[in-house]
Amino acid sequence: MHISHNHQMTVSPPASDSEISWSPATIEDAADLAAAFNELAIADETPERLSTDTMNHELASSFRPLDRRTMVARSSTGQVAAYGTVYYRADEGAEHRAHVATYVAPAHRGRGLEDLLTDWVIAAATEELKASTAQRRFLSIWLYKKLEDVAQRFAARGFEPARHWWEMERLLKDDIFVPGETEFRVVPWAEELTESVRLVHNAAFADHWGNTPMSAESWRKQVIASPGFRPDLSFVAMVGGEPVGYAFNEMYPEDWEAAGRSECWVGALGVVRDWRKKGVATALLAHSMHAMRKDGLDVAMIGVDSSSPTGAHHLYESVGFRTRITATTWQREVV
Repeated sequence: MHISHNHQMTVSPPASDSEISWSPATIEDAADLAAAFNELAIADETPERLSTDTMNHELASSFRPLDRRTMVARSSTGQVAAYGTVYYRADEGAEHRAHVATYVAPAHRGRGLEDLLTDWVIAAATEELKASTAQRRFLSIWLYKKLEDVAQRFAARGFEPARHWWEMERLLKDDIFVPGETEFRVVPWAEELTESVRLVHNAAFADHWGNTPMSAESWRKQVIASPGFRPDLSFVAMVGGEPVGYAFNEMYPEDWEAAGRSECWVGALGVVRDWRKKGVATALLAHSMHAMRKDGLDVAMIGVDSSSPTGAHHLYESVGFRTRITATTWQREVV
């Protein structure tokens, strides 16, 4: 494999043959890629599923051309045999991470596609980071704990476990305690708060591992425009006319059949430093869960860094969340 230094700085695809052809993804591939992702999730018994809309958003919302950050292998019959992606957002930050992912269809495993795709995403992600001026640059991949074969493949290429994550759940039929609000009030998410909540998000996550502040364009394009975003189930904590915390909640019905229940995710929960440990996060969670239950949903879900500097998992446990599944971020520094 070589890196071609044309104006797009793309990494050459693996060599095609009579059985497998390689090419970058296009927006028109969204339905096929979502179907391939879901087939793989069923085979691996992992919980996430993707709709065509969500896959389309993932392909369309990046600031990088698809021919620099995606690669698809198709069989001679046109079926998706494998695909890989690179996600990199070059907003300001002391550290930059290019996140990679690889998927190989069950029927095509063990034929060498795994190594070809792994080497391609690593080369493409490394190329993406060349223009970064961050103090430190990393390649990373997020994997459910049970995907040991994928982890071993990246470990063999110098990746090491960097962070462990818990996906936690909370049954909404159980009692939900709503704390009193004295110095702050919780209000429904509103469009006019979008920009001020972005600033709260950046401030709240400034001390969190792997975080890069989000520009206004990134926030609108990749967060607010997400197909899963449910503003009607999301909330903002206000002091006077200024937000100090928020709960950004998401819903992905495509997951429900496999889960055997309806779920809603607390996609992001942030409180600025001066207002932590004052009941703001608890109130935001309570309002969120009440809204979810009123909407007829069964379970609230949240993902948390097991080493969160704010001890977030203790808060979630205190309001009834329990760990369901675990995952690890593996990373390698680019020097």
